[in-house]
Amino acid sequence: MPSTSSGVRPALRLTNLLLAPATRTRRDPDAVFDRMVARASRGRAPLSAENAADLDHLRLALRGFADFPGLSPLGWAAGQELVRLRVRNRVVVGDLRARHPEVAGQPVTAPVFVVGMPRTGTTLAYNVLSRSPAHRGPRLWEMTFPGLAVDDATEAALVRRTRRKFAMTSRLSDTWDTIHPMDAASEEEDTFIRAHSEMHAAGVPMPDYLDRLATFDARPDYRFLRDTLQLLSYGRPERRWVLKHPANLFHLAAIRDVFPDARFVWTHRAPETAMASLCSLAESAQRIHRRPDAVDLARIGPEWLALMSRGVSRALEQRAALGPDVVLDLSYDRLTGDPGFVLPELFERLGARWGADDDANLAAALDAPRHLPPHRYTLERFGLEPGEVRAALGDYVDLLRTLPAQRPADPRTDPAGGRTQ
Repeated sequence: MPSTSSGVRPALRLTNLLLAPATRTRRDPDAVFDRMVARASRGRAPLSAENAADLDHLRLALRGFADFPGLSPLGWAAGQELVRLRVRNRVVVGDLRARHPEVAGQPVTAPVFVVGMPRTGTTLAYNVLSRSPAHRGPRLWEMTFPGLAVDDATEAALVRRTRRKFAMTSRLSDTWDTIHPMDAASEEEDTFIRAHSEMHAAGVPMPDYLDRLATFDARPDYRFLRDTLQLLSYGRPERRWVLKHPANLFHLAAIRDVFPDARFVWTHRAPETAMASLCSLAESAQRIHRRPDAVDLARIGPEWLALMSRGVSRALEQRAALGPDVVLDLSYDRLTGDPGFVLPELFERLGARWGADDDANLAAALDAPRHLPPHRYTLERFGLEPGEVRAALGDYVDLLRTLPAQRPADPRTDPAGGRTQ
């Protein structure tokens, strides 16, 4: 049943009105895609055959946006921007590597991937790991404008451009900054580098694209991630890369194939709580991308539970083949209950050194969300029951039983006040 509007600002209605004339291009999304590639390629080295083939899968994502009957004008603009950014990055990175072949020799040694179902503490773990002095994560501005090292003034200008590019989401949604605040100068999820993610379907259904992701070879996407990390490392101080994105959980084997010495930190949380929070995130995405009468809360839960069930099952199978100490488990309750003990212990297991800077980073990471409103949600709002979630993720629930005891789950709010992702 379609929902009534909530979490929507008057500016959203005005924006959709202003963007309405541009929706005529929805009639031919393939032509839109071809123009994106042509414009990005102008004056640059042609895409490699592998990058061109891998990038072409994004046609399905763009078609998914264009074909959805309830898409809003803003949704069409946002869908095009999602695809355009990834097209441009492929072309720009390929061109720079062709001009600077020495970049290919830049090592990416023992990267750490923070993985887990969305809303399981990945952000807290990632922020502390990636901001350690010997580590680094890709910043949002670097993934928006990837390139060789620049001077401070150029970096500041690129940060400002990135901030303007992503500011619209905050202005148009009452809830997005609470759920996933974004800072152009800070570390962000590596999805902005890679072309493909199941999370592209958060705003609108993309059955053809998701079917392709269920069977496609993810290694070219991660090879491009490696290529970009080499570019962002070249001419800069050597640090260990730390990456994060929820959908990386579904591709552990592909990641290890491309990064043979990669380690994974898998964050865990009671699945009924994690699913409720993920559905709330999907609701916010739908309200940005869809007309108000096309936001169907009762479908969000079943759709995302099916996707997460398939993805987590795949991750469990791949995990079993990786060998000991490749995947390090991190309980949400332990992480939020005693981070000052749990995180130094995690650093030690990763061969990293915890110091005074890390104490300060942890204090800042814990303090920052306290200034945001609580993130509240219920499973029932999205057509799910706790038992249904646990049954669909039965193998994962079995894994949780082998970890240190969890506190009883309350799917109505985060145990940390709804503020720790």
